[in-house]
Amino acid sequence: MLEDLWNSILELTSQLVIPDWGVLVNLALPVGTVLLVLLGLVWIFWRILRAPPARRGVTRVNPRAPSGVHMPGPSWAPIFAAVGTGLLFLGLVFGGVILWLGVGALIITLLYWGSEGLHLYDRDVAPTRTIVPERTDLTPPPGVHIPGPSFRPILGAIGTALLFAGLVFGGLLLAVGVIALVLTLIGWLGDARKEYVNAVEADRTGHLASLPAPRYPAGLLVTLAVLVVGATILQSGVLGTASADGGGTSAPPGASAPPPPEGSGAPTPDGSGAPGSPETPAADVTVTARNLAFLETTWTAPADQPFRLAFVNEDAGVPHNVALRDAGGADAYVGEIFNGVETRVYDVPALAAGSYTFICSVHPNMTGTATLQ
Repeated sequence: MLEDLWNSILELTSQLVIPDWGVLVNLALPVGTVLLVLLGLVWIFWRILRAPPARRGVTRVNPRAPSGVHMPGPSWAPIFAAVGTGLLFLGLVFGGVILWLGVGALIITLLYWGSEGLHLYDRDVAPTRTIVPERTDLTPPPGVHIPGPSFRPILGAIGTALLFAGLVFGGLLLAVGVIALVLTLIGWLGDARKEYVNAVEADRTGHLASLPAPRYPAGLLVTLAVLVVGATILQSGVLGTASADGGGTSAPPGASAPPPPEGSGAPTPDGSGAPGSPETPAADVTVTARNLAFLETTWTAPADQPFRLAFVNEDAGVPHNVALRDAGGADAYVGEIFNGVETRVYDVPALAAGSYTFICSVHPNMTGTATLQ
């Protein structure tokens, strides 16, 4: 165990000495987001510690809603929703049973939350059946502060949807989802700070002013739409992807590459490489990833004996791998994840004869069928 830990430390430090820029960029997004969140929390707690003491009476006052205002009771639904959302995120990463547990937990929580809302409505509908005057005063009762309208929940839902799409398809869409969600949360924190400033001012003036009605976030929505469309076009490969030497574009999907010069040692179209080539060792099976899909959807390999699988990742800067799952959905073999453009050869151990599903652990939409016989 100590040897494995030491090897992990050496592998981590090697990334700093000889960096893999693709890995560093993919690591900077989540680490940078976590650091921003931690800095925000530290700033909030620092402001709380420096805030003046709250003014309280001599005795405790039992909270009671003003006349005509109904406050819902405590509920476990938000906690259950957080647990279900956490399981759903884990399921999107690891797949399998965890994904279905997250979906089930979230559905049950939403049904429970809905039943609570219906119960409150049924209990309160009778007292509210009164004759409504022709003009209603929209100001809250004395002592009650109602936050102003906000587009933040809608923008948060859009950012979360883009983040889920990025977790499935990866690449630039994931970056757009993170940007949308971060911008929304920063704006939401800004609104909360304005509410806090108004509350502090109310301690001095005795009047708690509501925030003004927000403007439509047309600029942010247009920017997000442009980013999503651009990321989708670039990631789909419609415009072509840059070649390894930086010149020209790659061939269109389905087009065969010209054979390399004899004796050059470059990989041949079947991925096996020239005989004795040190760059691409010979392999029993070759699988190629291009434009977030496997070009080979079926292949055959020997059963009950080890074999070599050459995996060609042609998606520049996008992480892929090949994992084999048996008929029950369990992982029989998981290959190393690496960024393209690169070719690596997996040494697959002996597996029993049968049909296996091969899949990319990062992008579950990339699947195919392998037959071992």
